[in-house]
Amino acid sequence: MALGLALLHESASSESLFVLYVSIFALTRTATEFWKLFVRVEPQDDYRIPTQIHWVKGIVRNPVLRLILGIGFLSSIYGIYALGAVIPEDWAVEARGLLIGLSIGIAEAIAGAYEDGSIEGFCWRKFPKSPFFGAVGGVIASGHTSDPAFVLLAAIGSMRMFLELLFKMLVRDYVPGKFMSLTGPYLQWAARRRYFVVPYAVTWLLYVALCSHADW
Repeated sequence: MALGLALLHESASSESLFVLYVSIFALTRTATEFWKLFVRVEPQDDYRIPTQIHWVKGIVRNPVLRLILGIGFLSSIYGIYALGAVIPEDWAVEARGLLIGLSIGIAEAIAGAYEDGSIEGFCWRKFPKSPFFGAVGGVIASGHTSDPAFVLLAAIGSMRMFLELLFKMLVRDYVPGKFMSLTGPYLQWAARRRYFVVPYAVTWLLYVALCSHADW
């Protein structure tokens, strides 16, 4: 992702290390989710909420239809970038960042509400998290770049940092609700998972360090 960003987006060379860091994080998460939802095929018996794209009547198994839906997934992200690009330049950069981050956060919340809500019902408590952290990420990004593409990517990256890396570090004995059972078959990993706190913490320390220096 880092190499592709450097080759395909020439303005990346003028962005700060913080923007590149969270943008690459966002791109890797987007590629991973695309692979899991629209390409990968694996048994779904252990999942309460399928990890492959699904609708109310079950998993979408047609590979062509899955790829078409995947293109729609990527197009929605591009559409939010296109909306961000037409925001008047005389707006304050913080306002533009807030709007772009809020837009991608709302889009993610709607997608998550469909993915989870079609199985377990809609939850108002979960819905505001992505819009809130998306908006926060957009404001943070606006302090480092004015390019709408990188504001969007940095907003996505920060949103995932807060929702995944921070949330899963702070909540003890956290188990994703997508699994059938809240007790995994490999209980030894319940103790070993503490080792993963180290790379999670390093990732956050690097985020804070780079964010605190706008000129890096």
